[in-house]
Amino acid sequence: MAGIRDQAFMTTCGRLATHLNLSAATARQRVDYQAAQEGIHDAAGKLILAERMLEAAKLGSVKQGKLLDAQLNALESEANFMDED
Repeated sequence: MAGIRDQAFMTTCGRLATHLNLSAATARQRVDYQAAQEGIHDAAGKLILAERMLEAAKLGSVKQGKLLDAQLNALESEANFMDED
């Protein structure tokens, strides 16, 4: 099956690939798979789906960043702890 050559779709899939640390082809395949599951067959619908998936990926990366920041903070009881060499 020939891929969609819509520039907006390809750009959105590229951004999705960047946020998910995937190749552009894999990101397009994920969008196509999700579109098939939701019964979306037109190019405009796939573009909207890709944009929705991109927003979800951005939200997920923000949550992961906040979780990592929280885990890197020292406990009050261990704030002044020093290791010996």
